[in-house]
Amino acid sequence: MVGNFDRIATAAAFALLAASARAAEPGAALDMRGAIRSALESAPTQAIAARSVAIAQSERRGTAAAFLPQLDAAASQYRQTTNVATYGFDFPGLPPLVGPYSVFDARVRLSQKVFDLSTSRQIASADQAVLVARAQERQSREQLAADVALAYVDVLGREQEQSAAAADLALAEDLLTLARDQRHAGIASGIDAVRAETAVAQDRFALSQAQTQLADARLRLQRLAVLPMDTVPRLSGDLESPGEPPATVDAALAIAHEHRPELDVLTAQLHQADAELAAARGKRLPTLSLVGDYGVSAKTPNENDENTYRYGAVLDVPLFTGGSISASVEAAELRIEQHKLELQDLSQQIEQDVRLAIARAANAVEQVHAAAAARELAQRELDLARDRFADGVANNIDVISAQTSLAQARSQYIAALAQRQQARINLAAAEGRAVDFDL
Repeated sequence: MVGNFDRIATAAAFALLAASARAAEPGAALDMRGAIRSALESAPTQAIAARSVAIAQSERRGTAAAFLPQLDAAASQYRQTTNVATYGFDFPGLPPLVGPYSVFDARVRLSQKVFDLSTSRQIASADQAVLVARAQERQSREQLAADVALAYVDVLGREQEQSAAAADLALAEDLLTLARDQRHAGIASGIDAVRAETAVAQDRFALSQAQTQLADARLRLQRLAVLPMDTVPRLSGDLESPGEPPATVDAALAIAHEHRPELDVLTAQLHQADAELAAARGKRLPTLSLVGDYGVSAKTPNENDENTYRYGAVLDVPLFTGGSISASVEAAELRIEQHKLELQDLSQQIEQDVRLAIARAANAVEQVHAAAAARELAQRELDLARDRFADGVANNIDVISAQTSLAQARSQYIAALAQRQQARINLAAAEGRAVDFDL
């Protein structure tokens, strides 16, 4: 009866797995480069970063417009009275209040800044703001590519873990059959069969966990790479791929200082702060503009109209601004110091990232070799224990123990393969080349 229940439960588990596979149809084969490309083309984070660049460009055009000719038109019609005494007119017989009378004015005004150092520096600052936005977009691309690559490797590892769990379950069922046969032959006891049944139940639970973890990993990859959620991505990558050997520390550091977008962000921010400091200091200088207007003055649009004009230059000299200029200069100087400190800290962070990534990559290679050797030894241990049990020399305690060791060795080997690929991805990210990573 117990044997029939186990067979029914196993069949139900595989039927559930098959039903899940039918619910989400398999998609086209997808390699890591394709997953990264899909994310960079469609991920909302990249669209947001691109909008930031467009915003910075629009703001730059708005700042630069201050040095372009300014043209406007205006028209007014008033009915008014005037107290002529306020203008110093106090003649005998002249009433103090004149009016009411009509005044109409319509004209076009044109102005052009000739010299404004502060605005010129603000334009330079806006140029650097565009470079900052572009560097931040590249930084977003690097981060997204690294996240997608890590998620891709995670799915490959989970797929292998599910396959290993299925193999463990099949092995446990074979050993359960052997224990029952040995019991029927009078060689083994009932406790041997119970141990084998327990191992089957545990491996069935492990398989269910592996399936859940694989589903989670797939959905995360689909979310990051903007893949259809109703299809199962068929990954074409291979965790066994050793890849290129890591570069030396000096070579990797040189690559990182050339490609890390965070350096470009901070460098552009430092240049922007320099331009803001120059703009703040430039507010102390005079500004010169050319102005002119031309229009019609009259009582009404069709009564006593005369063409009038005015042109000239305006020199504006700031004398006292309440300390606002000094405050702006001080803030700009502090921002420069802040960015310099951030650059210093980032340089140290990059060196730490590179050295740590290279060390982990080297250790991961050693872990793969050690895990492969442990898996082979665990398989030999299981074969020997199984033969001893089949020959009736020993009970199946050694068999169950060896079976558990083999399952752990398989899991450790898969984890070591995934960690080696993750170390390669982290090294590529430390060098600023995650976008170009491939297995």
